[in-house]
Amino acid sequence: MTSPVQALRTVRLGAVIARADFAAFYTWKTWLLGWLIRLVFQVLFYTLIGVLVSDPDFTRHIVIGAAVVTCVTETMLATASTCWDRYQGTLGSLVASPVEPGAFFFGRSLQWPFSAMATTSIALLAVPPFFDVRWALWQIPVLVGIVFLTSLSTYCMTLLIASLTLVHDQARNVIGSMAGLSVIAICGAMVPVTFWPLPVQWVAQALPVTHGLAAVRLVEAGAPAGGVASSVAVMVGAALVWLALAFLSFRMVFARARTGYGALS
Repeated sequence: MTSPVQALRTVRLGAVIARADFAAFYTWKTWLLGWLIRLVFQVLFYTLIGVLVSDPDFTRHIVIGAAVVTCVTETMLATASTCWDRYQGTLGSLVASPVEPGAFFFGRSLQWPFSAMATTSIALLAVPPFFDVRWALWQIPVLVGIVFLTSLSTYCMTLLIASLTLVHDQARNVIGSMAGLSVIAICGAMVPVTFWPLPVQWVAQALPVTHGLAAVRLVEAGAPAGGVASSVAVMVGAALVWLALAFLSFRMVFARARTGYGALS
């Protein structure tokens, strides 16, 4: 059993790779003028649906939802980056080592939730004011804090999906895209969760972003702090369950590979 200190060290070493990958992907110019602009226009695209139906309330609903779920779009990239070690030829060494695989892969793709915190915060604070959503100054740090936790919580969910792409790596992009679109569809971003049949609503309640988005909407509505804190607490609790399942799944994948029943190389 890996000790907490060893697990944290493994996360840190994985994060070194994440930082190097992100630096290889982006400069500040390409991140700002390429990636960020893309996500802002994604928020605008969804918001224009509300504008087209000429319903101001629906427009406000969509612009907040579309801004928050940009973190889903970005953290889902971990389904692909989890497989990169396989193509770089280093995954075999990881399987042979005594490393805690869940801890390593948690650090391995940390570039995505941290980038998502920035992109989602900017989208949430910058775009809604153009559609009659005004943020008070005191709300800004609260919203940024919720976005921080929502991005990390969604990342915990993504890691479980990523453990499956490690086995079915050729479908990694399809799995990530389908999972991301499904989460965005049912989490309450575009339509209320209650729009869906009851079984779908149950699934939505298991998604961390559902509760993060609910917390943001409560802040926008000026709800009491207790209600906001309750939504955030449920989100964090759901994230911890997803993370525990992800660690278990990674262990199973590595154990299967170590016994020769599932090749990872």
